[in-house]
Amino acid sequence: MTENIKLFPAWKQAVKTLVEDGLTYGDRITKEQIIQLCDIKPAKDVEDVQRFSLEFLDCMSEIRDTLLTSHSMMLNSDQRGAYVVVHPKDQTGLVLSKGVKAMSREMRRMAEGVTFIRRDMLTNDEAAQNADAQAKVSRMADLINPVKSELQLLAHARLGT
Repeated sequence: MTENIKLFPAWKQAVKTLVEDGLTYGDRITKEQIIQLCDIKPAKDVEDVQRFSLEFLDCMSEIRDTLLTSHSMMLNSDQRGAYVVVHPKDQTGLVLSKGVKAMSREMRRMAEGVTFIRRDMLTNDEAAQNADAQAKVSRMADLINPVKSELQLLAHARLGT
């Protein structure tokens, strides 16, 4: 007598099912599939939408992490509500491209945050700390920019752009 045993939490069963069903590079996984695989109950009303969204994001995050770390399969959003298993030949370029963009965005935010400040509302010590932070952020940007440029070149070469 064989019992139909399901793994818990639901994302573990979802990963098992996807792999057993032959998930491979280039395949698409839709949001609807994730909802079904993780047995996420639809939102009943407006107040329940947050619960639904958080459950979906949690399940999707765990599936994404597990497929990458345990099965070397990276998922990438197709910007239309589905996820595509990235082919290994495209993975390096995609990761580098996304990473360089994120790094640039955060460096810019950090620089703006320490630059655009009401200095007239700071004590002398606070102003000195701010000036020190500005210098360190600038120095970090100077160190990162050459490497960032090299990574961008690698990303473009890998993506064929």
